[in-house]
Amino acid sequence: MGPDEDDLDGYERANVYEDGTVVRISIRRTNDPSYPSGWRYTFHYGAISASEATLEDGTIRRYDNAHEETKGHELHVAPDPDPAGIDFPGIEALYERFWREIPKPEFDQQGEIR
Repeated sequence: MGPDEDDLDGYERANVYEDGTVVRISIRRTNDPSYPSGWRYTFHYGAISASEATLEDGTIRRYDNAHEETKGHELHVAPDPDPAGIDFPGIEALYERFWREIPKPEFDQQGEIR
C-alpha cells in the first residue's frame, strides 16, 4: 500500500542514477483555480542528457498538469513530442501508476530508494 494524500502533499524528491537517468517528483495541494483537481504535480523519469530516445528536455516519461486549466492532465512519452491527455485518477493512484511504469525502485517517504 502506497502513501496517502497527506503523505504526498508537499512531497518533492529527486534521484540521479548511475545509468544517467533521473527521477524527479513534485506534488502539492493547491487552491489555485488554474489547477481544478486541487493538485499541482510532476512525475518525471528522464535522462540527464537528451538523446534520440528522449524528448528535447531529456524526458522519457512524465505525468504533469502544468497547464491543467487549458490542457488538462498530460502524459509525455519519448520520442513523441505531443503529450497525450489522461483522465486524472487521483494523486495516490497516479503516483502508484508512475512507479509501475518506470524501471526504477520507488522512493520511500524520506526520499530513500526502497
